[in-house]
Amino acid sequence: MKKIYLPLLAICGIMQTQAQEFNPNDAVRIGTQQVNGSARYNAMGGAFGALGGDISAMQINPAGTALFNYNNFSFTGNLQLQNSTSIFNGNSSKANESDLNLSNFGAVFVIDSKNQEKALKKVSIGLGYHSNARFNDRTFSSGITNQSVTNYFLDHANNGFNGGSVPLDLVQTMENESISDLYDYLNTIPNGFSAQQAMLAYQGYLINDTGTGYTLNGAGSSFYQENETFTTGFNNQLTANVAFDIDKKLYVGANLNLHFIDYLTSSAIYEENRAAITDGYKELLFRNNVYTYGSGFSFNVGGIYKATEAFRIGASYQSPTWMRLQDEFSQSLQTSIATGGSFQLYNIDPAITTLYNKYSVKNPGAFTGSLAYVFGTKGLLSMDYIRKDYSTIEYSADDANYDLTNDFYRNNLQATNEFRIGGEYRLDRVSLRAGYRFASSPYKNKTIMDDLTSYSGGIGYSFGASRIDLGYQFWQQDAQQRMISSGTNGLANIQSKNHNISLSYTASF
Repeated sequence: MKKIYLPLLAICGIMQTQAQEFNPNDAVRIGTQQVNGSARYNAMGGAFGALGGDISAMQINPAGTALFNYNNFSFTGNLQLQNSTSIFNGNSSKANESDLNLSNFGAVFVIDSKNQEKALKKVSIGLGYHSNARFNDRTFSSGITNQSVTNYFLDHANNGFNGGSVPLDLVQTMENESISDLYDYLNTIPNGFSAQQAMLAYQGYLINDTGTGYTLNGAGSSFYQENETFTTGFNNQLTANVAFDIDKKLYVGANLNLHFIDYLTSSAIYEENRAAITDGYKELLFRNNVYTYGSGFSFNVGGIYKATEAFRIGASYQSPTWMRLQDEFSQSLQTSIATGGSFQLYNIDPAITTLYNKYSVKNPGAFTGSLAYVFGTKGLLSMDYIRKDYSTIEYSADDANYDLTNDFYRNNLQATNEFRIGGEYRLDRVSLRAGYRFASSPYKNKTIMDDLTSYSGGIGYSFGASRIDLGYQFWQQDAQQRMISSGTNGLANIQSKNHNISLSYTASF
């Protein structure tokens, strides 16, 4: 990315407030659960709702731990590779990212009934820690457009103050007042976010005051733009499980889950005005960082029924996840402005991290129905169907009104249908595995985010009481990304291809 010189500045203050810009993808991101378990689980597409017998199976059906005959321990390492291709106004750009992590570990302890004549044959107690999702994505878009991102600042300046323009005294510094002081003050007033965007643009000489509003400082019809966005972090879960084996026919179980969210989204937008100008705006670099973190809880209940020794039926319910989150936000703007043919650089960096007030998010629950057929010691086939309604996402806070946000989710999101199919074929100590996964888009408009398709495979080797497994997953999901949140209709089409290689060690004791 082209850069205007940016000196490193330390954070000089943190201010708590509740005003912030709405990003609908945030709730979808933290409400989406990837197939991210043991290598065996991943290789078979996560289709374990009626199988059990794997540490990761408790994610989809908590009754699965009751199918263990012995105590079991497992851990998994993952290498995730992401490749994205962006098409913006006919121009293609690529970006890559990688992540190495310990994604899954846990143990199951089996307690056999002392009286095997009774219906309850055994109780299993499990404890697992796994990654619901890894946020390690990078996108890069570039191209020529006739719409400038300076319109983002102009819209906030002219329309962001109760539908009117931001008062001039809120974008100008007073005597002995710094940019940081003014930005800090604007955090405390209604419509403060729009006033901050107007102030950055005014201080960077992107907009001029007309007395009744604001206009752009300069003109143009051709603009070169770049947008690089990087997200890193995790959505992890700690699960406590209990399951019961009843007459070796019916298996029931329940989970209590603690969730941990921690991720950072950084974006940098560069624009160059291609017009030959002697006065006015020439270049800008606009940076934004949002750090989101918090915790929550959910629960699962489920059952597996052995209709025959070979045929199994499973059903489970995943409750909504109730999260308590908080955001930290920082931004800066650099501009290059022409005056009489000479260029002046302006660095408008408040060096302020805004700590927004805490808020709650209720993410959707899910219902899963599962079938599996076990061919003795030769192998198995398994299928899961998962129904999840993203339109039920709900934001709330003690000191804020999220009615418009919740209306957006109700009107624009929908229930998803997810299908998982997995199979395993055993050759003595070697197991060969394959899987397929399809999940429909959570958006009614699939151009915003398309369906997800995934293919997987793997191999395992049993040493008797222990096993080592290798799994590979590929998944693809296309989406659209705005060059900036408002002011232009510039959209980049993002094709994201993800590769996940997992290695697991499992031991019975």
